[in-house]
This record gives sequence, structure tokens and C-alpha cells, in this order.
Amino acid sequence: MSSAPSVDVIEWALSLGELQAVRAHLPGLVLPSFVPAGDGRGDVEALVSRGVLQHRPALDAESWAEDLAAPFLLSLALQNTGSIVIQVTAWTPTSTIAHSTVIQASAASHLTVRADDTVRLRGTTLDQIWSTLAGLVPSVVVDDPARGTATVSTVASQALVDTIGQRDPRLLDAVVRELHVPVDAVGLFRGLAEPVHSGFRVKAFTVQDGAVFAGNWFGTTRGWLRMGVGLEPGAPGAEVTPELITDAGTVTVTAQTDEDIRTELLGLVAGLIRDGDRDV
Repeated sequence: MSSAPSVDVIEWALSLGELQAVRAHLPGLVLPSFVPAGDGRGDVEALVSRGVLQHRPALDAESWAEDLAAPFLLSLALQNTGSIVIQVTAWTPTSTIAHSTVIQASAASHLTVRADDTVRLRGTTLDQIWSTLAGLVPSVVVDDPARGTATVSTVASQALVDTIGQRDPRLLDAVVRELHVPVDAVGLFRGLAEPVHSGFRVKAFTVQDGAVFAGNWFGTTRGWLRMGVGLEPGAPGAEVTPELITDAGTVTVTAQTDEDIRTELLGLVAGLIRDGDRDV
């Protein structure tokens, strides 16, 4: 087990194959879908040296529950039993991260899997949740920062991105005029028309209410652009269909900084914990 900055944090680093071996020897354990199935074979000696296994299990053991270090077992099992789940996907040109934070009562479990098949499991108290999530936000290099927020129809958003890509000012002016696009929207959608080099996605769920939050950010040379899809006020029908999204959908793009995203994460975590306390 690696050293921790305080007693509020315990942490283990292992390989994806080692995690798959642990899961294969814990019948009934369900981990997030970003942990792929494996052959169940792992380096037992490595798991012992990392402090994951407190001693070597029998070769024919179906379960390692009695052999795993108790803090590791509790932290990993929490991924299967929490009342609040926050999942993150973050990517840059050189890395991809899939992450799950699960909260139950006063404890949290944080599972991170990277594209290079390295895994980190963290057990923390509630006051460490935000810093763990905030540390997953990639940094972006910004040349010409976009500003503000704008909402346009889904039809207008596609037309804007396509037209900006053609680099014809007259055609762009015509699209803006014909589709009644706010002038401020052009600069924001210009960022989405450029290569997107980073991404950050957050989803949150609770046992009580199901899906409660979804946020998508795209990193460009104009900074982070948050994009959300909604419906125009008074859109007909209770069922959301592809046709309804096309006819009455809206796209909202908001320019944000790294710090803006971290602040939103702080509000998300605080709100989920507060609401969870009310449901107890």
C-alpha cells in the first residue's frame, strides 16, 4: 500500500490484470463497465507486495475474501454498494481515464483505470471527494479564449459548425441571418468547428433518483466548451425522440475554464451529499 498524505486517504496502485484477478476471486462483485473482463489470472506475488493481498491464497481458492487486506476489500466492495455514483471520462491526445467515485455514508471509494492499463483504488472520507475529482480535469492550452454562452436550435448548430468549417464569411453571415443565430454564438461554435483535443464527461446517479447529472466539456484552442442538449420551451410530446430533438431541440454552448469545471464539481459533490443526508 502506498503512503498516504493523511489518515483520511488510503491508496493502492495495481495493474488492470491484477484487478481483474481480484474480481474473478470475489464472487458477486460487480465493478464499473469500464473494467473489462479478464482471464482471472494475476501476479499473486505482486498483489502481496502491493499490500492488496495480506497473504498468498491457496492455489485452488475460489474466493480471496479472507486473503485480501481488509481496507482494500472494503474500498473495492464499496464500488458495488454505494448510494451515490459519480463517473468520469477524461481524455487528451496522450491519455484516457475512466473513473468511478462511489459514496456511502461517510466513506468514498475512487477507482481509476487509465488507457495504459494502470489502476488506482482510493478509499477516502467525504472531504477528499472533490479534490479527487478535480484532479481528473485535463489542462488545455488556450490560444484565443471563447467567452459567454449561447443557445441555438439543433438545426442552426449543425449549420454553424458546417459553415464555419468552410471558412466563407459571406456564407456564414447568410446562415446567421437566415437562422436568426445570436452573434455571440459564432465565436463559441467556432471552437466546436476546430479540432477537439481534450474531453471531460461527468455523470452522476443516486439509488433514490437514478441519473441526476450529466456534463460534457470539449477542450479546444478556444478553451473548454460545455455543450448541452435540451428542448425549446413548450416542445410538444412527453416522449423525447430523435425527430423531436431535430424539430424542437436546442444546443447550448458555454465557455468555461479549468477552474469553472472544478467549481461545478464542488457544487455537484456538495449537493449530492446534502441530498443524500436528507434521504437517510
